[in-house]
Amino acid sequence: MGNFENDFQDSYHDDPIEEISHSKWRSKFLTTGVLILGSIFFFQSTLASNISLNSNRGIEFGQSVSQAAACSGNTDLTLTPRSTFVNGSPGAHYLNSVTVSNIPTSCYGVDFTISAFSNTSSTPLALFNTTSTNAVVYNDNGTFLPGIRSTGITVESSDGTFTATFTTPVAQSSSVFKLTIQSGLHFVYEVGDRGPGGGIVFYVSASNFTSTGSTCNATCRYLEVAPATWQSGGVSVANDTYYQMSDNTTVATGQNTVTAGTESGFVGERFNWKIGQGFYNTSVMKVAGATSAVQAKVLAYAGSSTAGQWFVPSMNELNELCKYARGQTTGVLTIACTSGGTLKSGIANDLAGFGGDYYWSSTEIDAGYAKRLYFNTGAQYNTTKNDTNLFRPVRAF
Repeated sequence: MGNFENDFQDSYHDDPIEEISHSKWRSKFLTTGVLILGSIFFFQSTLASNISLNSNRGIEFGQSVSQAAACSGNTDLTLTPRSTFVNGSPGAHYLNSVTVSNIPTSCYGVDFTISAFSNTSSTPLALFNTTSTNAVVYNDNGTFLPGIRSTGITVESSDGTFTATFTTPVAQSSSVFKLTIQSGLHFVYEVGDRGPGGGIVFYVSASNFTSTGSTCNATCRYLEVAPATWQSGGVSVANDTYYQMSDNTTVATGQNTVTAGTESGFVGERFNWKIGQGFYNTSVMKVAGATSAVQAKVLAYAGSSTAGQWFVPSMNELNELCKYARGQTTGVLTIACTSGGTLKSGIANDLAGFGGDYYWSSTEIDAGYAKRLYFNTGAQYNTTKNDTNLFRPVRAF
């Protein structure tokens, strides 16, 4: 493999567990200059990084409540919500800001995510920007900054304390029944963002995954897919075309096809299906004396890209790519791509170009067969390596 091998060198998400009080406490809202009797303000009980604040009892706006978060160990954080009156016909009180204090140094580097809920739905309320439901604040080693997708909030930072203020608040105080604040790994990109390699982010991991030999190695968080200009080196947009994986169907490449996989739960899953395995799988795709048009094409693209390190996705990576290409939600590996949504086909821009046909994964079954996925339905198949199928390079970072 020579130079090629030199080039190719689970977080937690704590879904809230609700404990809704059966009793309701009338409370008063601290507003700008006035106290108004209002509705109830509860906090839910949660696990791990979700902070449980005063479960099963009311809390007045402007009062502070305390509880430990995952990143804070035995140190209790203090959270203080505030509302403000907005004139109108009629006027109303809105959740305007949240102060979090007593934050220890063990919370350096995390994102804090603040959400609000009514007492009738598990869907977060919009807080700002008309529809934004999560206020994300990044703890940059003690300096607090607006996090991802938090344009529309300002953050006042001091020692161990921040106040997140909504420029145009949306949630009426009378609708807010509970707040949650979560701490988690710092996010920079979301699905649909332009990635550092010029592609489009299609998968965001809740925790670091390993792509052995790649630049991110054991600290990978994202997968981006090459733009629809990838075949022309960025010159012109085109639909994906067909390539043969290998003209050798008698020699296995050395991928781990023995160890059972447990990441997706799909039938027949093996270790070489995993998120992060596509880089290695591609590096060994061409056996001695064989020709691999797929590997040659992805290498040529990686060589002409300033970011480099592009590869053919593993089976689980390809399933996430199929979901993205069809406009489905990515990120939950146990959910298979389906025929739902609309395929991002056509060449109006470099965001599309996907075909409604079979796509290669880099996941080998044995010496003669590899996995492919039908982008029209999400169905997974085994096919001989000397077949021709579509493929699109991806990249981990």
